[in-house]
Amino acid sequence: MRTFLINAWRQSSISYWWRTKAAHERLLYAALAATLVATLLWLAVWRPLMDWQEREMRRLDNAQRLFEWVTVNEGRARAAATGGNQRNDAETVSILPAITQAAEAAGIRLARLQPQSDSAVSVSLEQQPFDQVLAWLAKLDDDNGVRVVQASLDAHRAPGFVNAQLRLNSTPSSPD
Repeated sequence: MRTFLINAWRQSSISYWWRTKAAHERLLYAALAATLVATLLWLAVWRPLMDWQEREMRRLDNAQRLFEWVTVNEGRARAAATGGNQRNDAETVSILPAITQAAEAAGIRLARLQPQSDSAVSVSLEQQPFDQVLAWLAKLDDDNGVRVVQASLDAHRAPGFVNAQLRLNSTPSSPD
């Protein structure tokens, strides 16, 4: 079979045309063919993969925003369903928007936001700049009275970035 294909190639008009070309012309045609193949691979494989990845990243971002919205409004929905409004749920609900809005303003991406039963909120951060995390926490305390009850910070591979597990709680404002 292999011999048959080799003989068929040698007897073809394309093979004859190729053999009649000078060495520099063959090199030029080979470079042109390689460029054409690379362009086709980029158009047929690479570009569609990058477009797909971009679409999926947008979908992930939308899903995370929806999750945050559901988490923020969960207490209200439960209170409306039971007909009552417990104080701890009201406190938790009131600090969730403050946490998410301050994080968005500071450029902090919340990996997870989960209300706790004792009116605290558990927050997870992944690969966030340490300086921005500290500024965000200070702003939460100054503007909204939301304080860090518990914190666990781990250095990330990239210098200046951290992963964090935080437990935040609102404190009643004291008269100055």
